[in-house]
Amino acid sequence: MARLQPESTVTLSVLDRLIDTEPKTQVEGALTRSQSVRALRASVRRDLEWLLNSRRIAEEPDDKLVDLNKSVYIFGLPDFTTFSKSSTKDRARLLRILQTAVKQFEPRMANVRVVPVETDEFSVHTLRFRIEGLLLMDPAPEHISFDTVLQLTSGEYVVKGEQDA
Repeated sequence: MARLQPESTVTLSVLDRLIDTEPKTQVEGALTRSQSVRALRASVRRDLEWLLNSRRIAEEPDDKLVDLNKSVYIFGLPDFTTFSKSSTKDRARLLRILQTAVKQFEPRMANVRVVPVETDEFSVHTLRFRIEGLLLMDPAPEHISFDTVLQLTSGEYVVKGEQDA
């Protein structure tokens, strides 16, 4: 007869383990697997939003400095103030840059894709897309997607997870 394994939790990042979400509580109980998975998804969503709302230095590093191109020196996105929503070339460039940034700076996700989302509502001030991929965790990765909106007037990105979409 097969023995049932106790439900294992997902290990959160060091930052998430250090953040005290309930400062008034002296001792916090252990998380269940579903709670830890929810917390992991929420932290990935939060970190994606931080990444997308960070602007990198304007000057590209010299191509000879290969390691610099893989470092936090280029964390964030370039400034898109001259971006035109009506330009298919600009939209394709934006999606390519977003996908590259997520692949490089979000190691908890694999097979990352950024796809445009067409909606019935028309707005000249927003651009919608979805960030999809596999959330890497044991015992098996899970599919994850985030509906994301770029506010063109402010340049702010809002990332929504599956539970708050």
